Parts: sequence; C-alpha cells; structure tokens
Amino acid sequence: MIRLIINIGTLLIVAVFIAMNVSYETSINLFGYKYDNISTVAVIIVALVSGVLYSFFYYFLTYLSKSEKLKIRNKSKQAKLKEKELKTKEKNIHKAIEEGVKESIPNNSDPDDPELIDAEKKKNSPLNLFKGKKTK
Repeated sequence: MIRLIINIGTLLIVAVFIAMNVSYETSINLFGYKYDNISTVAVIIVALVSGVLYSFFYYFLTYLSKSEKLKIRNKSKQAKLKEKELKTKEKNIHKAIEEGVKESIPNNSDPDDPELIDAEKKKNSPLNLFKGKKTK
C-alpha cells in the first residue's frame, strides 16, 4: 500500500512538471486516430488517472492472491493437525479396546473354550479372537 502512495505522489510530481513545461495544446495519436489541439493538462490528467487505476487494480489483485494462498496454506496446516490428532485418538481407542478385552477374559488355568486354549498356545492377542475368521 505504501508503494501505491509513493507511485501516486511520483505521478503527481511528474504531471505538474510536464504541465508547467509543455505548451498548453497538443495533438495525440490514439490507436491510429489523430486528435489535434487537445489540452496538454487534460492529456496529463488522463494519463495520471489511468496509471493510478492500473496500479490500484494490480496491487488489489496481488493482495487477493496472497490472501487466498495464505488461507489455503492455513487450511492445509489445520487439516494435517486434525489428521495427526485423529490418528492418536484412534491409537488410544485401540489400546483401550485391547486392555478391555484382556481384562474381560478370565485367567483360569483350565479354560473350557478350545479357541482360548489355541490362542494361549500361539500367544496371540485376545482381540484377534473376536475378529472375523478367514475361511478357506
């Protein structure tokens, strides 16, 4: 924004300098059309206004693109943080489930369930007993 103010001030200084040192009427060629006896001050003012408008739109669009990039960057950072948080919550839930299953299984020396006997022999996690069995 400071650059825009500096550019406008510089353009004003140049416009005043040109208006004081050039004859008051001039002819211009605008895209192939020639205009005679146009006020030099009017030409300077039109050039100044068009330069200011161009600068304003250029800086405004640059500001918008930077703010959009910043928003996208912030959203991606938040998404990554949420992803990490969900992964840790999922790990904690799995740990709690495994602990709950271990606590709910009786510690008998003679288990009556043959699946529990096989699980103890293989030293598998008790949680695996409750997962779906593969059929061949």
